[in-house]
Amino acid sequence: MGGSYSRADLHGTGRHLSEAELFTWTRFLDAARLLEEILARHVARDHDMTHSDYEVLVRLDGAGGSMRMATLAEQVVSSAQKLTHTANRLERRGWITRQPVAEDGRGLMASLTAEGTAALGAASGEHAALIKQYLLDLLSADERELIGTTMDRVSAHMRVHRRDEPCPRCDG
Repeated sequence: MGGSYSRADLHGTGRHLSEAELFTWTRFLDAARLLEEILARHVARDHDMTHSDYEVLVRLDGAGGSMRMATLAEQVVSSAQKLTHTANRLERRGWITRQPVAEDGRGLMASLTAEGTAALGAASGEHAALIKQYLLDLLSADERELIGTTMDRVSAHMRVHRRDEPCPRCDG
């Protein structure tokens, strides 16, 4: 097990976690932050967008080009205010449009424009290559499957709490 922690020197969360738990938590946090930094630097430097901009474009693209703003906020794990700020920036650039939802008149539908699709296309190949270089290529197929299914379960659990819904695991 990695980590050279002296339990007596720990005053924060580490005091309340086992050495194995602390190892898992700190390595997860380090890797996630480092990868986020690399990816954010790439899109900022080479494509003049924030990583939040990129994620919104990816999510819209993955949804066939449009999605309700409320659904988009949940997918990108963003507050409505922060997503609105990002959407305003993307709309000013001509990369998305927002229109009232036709069926019920409530909420907004965000849609990719041709310019947004082109901006995403220009960044996505390099972005995917960085994800492979710094994460996926370091893992076996079994490790990728395990991490994917585990993080899917963890994300689903946290989303229940984020929506303040009853949690069978925690409440039962």
